[in-house]
Amino acid sequence: MDAFTLYGEPTPPLEDELPVFLTGHLLVAESSMTDPNFSQTAVFLLNHDENGAMGLVINRPSTTVLGDAVEELGETPWREELVFVGGPVQQYFVFVLHTGLPGGQKSPAAIEATPGVIFEPDFSVVKPALNQEDTINLRARFLVGYAGWAPGQLETELARKDWIVIPGSPELVFSDTPFSVWRSALRKKGGIYWIAAETGFKPSIN
Repeated sequence: MDAFTLYGEPTPPLEDELPVFLTGHLLVAESSMTDPNFSQTAVFLLNHDENGAMGLVINRPSTTVLGDAVEELGETPWREELVFVGGPVQQYFVFVLHTGLPGGQKSPAAIEATPGVIFEPDFSVVKPALNQEDTINLRARFLVGYAGWAPGQLETELARKDWIVIPGSPELVFSDTPFSVWRSALRKKGGIYWIAAETGFKPSIN
């Protein structure tokens, strides 16, 4: 039984089966990644095209709660939710990833990069939704900052094997155990990556 079957997940695509642009995919940091901003991270790509890429680190919770980060949300039922560090760029901005607001509310700037994962940068849409009782089944992540790549930069990092690419999913993005997301994502890749997930390093191949 392979790692994918064991965890009830479909086998991820091979590298030559991936699309040219990776919107909606997860970038999983290789175990050799030394950049402190991205070591053992999983980054959900909101957009990737010839003009560059933008994504959010989904597995780095901070110690700050939402009510402290966004004062106007301090009275909502979500006030004690931890805010995540979405990346090193513009950490004074707070963003939201969610599974769908009541009534399908969203701003013109909202992005559904993959089914069931919606990026919403407009808190004027989010705030009233968070106060509604029917958000009890809503899954959401609140993040400060983001990760960005200039044209060609991500392609260079991919060619250098800095990242492992797998399809994004709500199960990973909104995991109840964010510290395990990096390991879970490596397990989905299987093979030698399974070893990296369990040990923290990837053995070399002779």
